[in-house]
Amino acid sequence: MMKAILVLALVASAFSAPQPRKDFHEHVQEFIDIIMEDAGHDLEHLLEHYEEFDEFWVAVNYMRTNNFKDIVYEMESLPEFVAVIDFLENDNIDVHYFLDLFNDLLESSKKSKQTRHTLSGRDFTSFVKDSISEFPKAKLAALFDQKMNEDEAFRVAIENLQSDEWDQVFGALWDSPVFQAEVKTLSENGIEISVLLDELKAIFGQ
Repeated sequence: MMKAILVLALVASAFSAPQPRKDFHEHVQEFIDIIMEDAGHDLEHLLEHYEEFDEFWVAVNYMRTNNFKDIVYEMESLPEFVAVIDFLENDNIDVHYFLDLFNDLLESSKKSKQTRHTLSGRDFTSFVKDSISEFPKAKLAALFDQKMNEDEAFRVAIENLQSDEWDQVFGALWDSPVFQAEVKTLSENGIEISVLLDELKAIFGQ
C-alpha cells in the first residue's frame, strides 16, 4: 500500500505520540487516511498500470538520482526558499520532513501488473492527475470545513497560506531565476511542479 502514496508522501507523515497541539502534518495525515480508506486500492492499481510505461519511470528514476537530490539541496540554499521554510514553520509545517519522507518512499515502487483502469496518459504528470480524480473530494472537503471551524491552529495555518504575505514570500521564490531553472530541469525530467501543487490542494478537497 505504501507505494500507492508515492506523490502523497510530499505531505504524509508517520503516526506520532499524542500532543496537546497537533503539528500540521498530523492534520494532513487525517486527510491521507480518508483518501487511502476510500481510494487506496484504486490508487494502488492505478500506480501499477503506470509502472508499465517507460514514460512514467523517467520521472520516478530521476527522483532517485543524485541530480535530483542536488536540486533539492540547491533549492534549500536559496534565500527565497529559506524564507518560505521560515513562513511555513511558524505554523508547524515541516517541509524538510516531507521532502525526506518523499525521497524514502520512492524506493517502494516496483514494476507489476493489475486489472485495467482508464488512464489519461502514460507519464508521471498523467498519473498525478488520474490520482486526483480518484480522491473522495466530498469527504475531504467536509473534513477541511470541520477543521476550519473547530481547530484554531489549522484555521490560522490555512489562512496564513491564503494571505498576501504568503503570496509575496512564495512569489519571490517562484520568480527566482535559480528556482525557475530548477523547475525547468524537473519539467524536462517529467516532474511538473504546478501539477504537484494542484494535488496538494486536492488532498484538502479544494
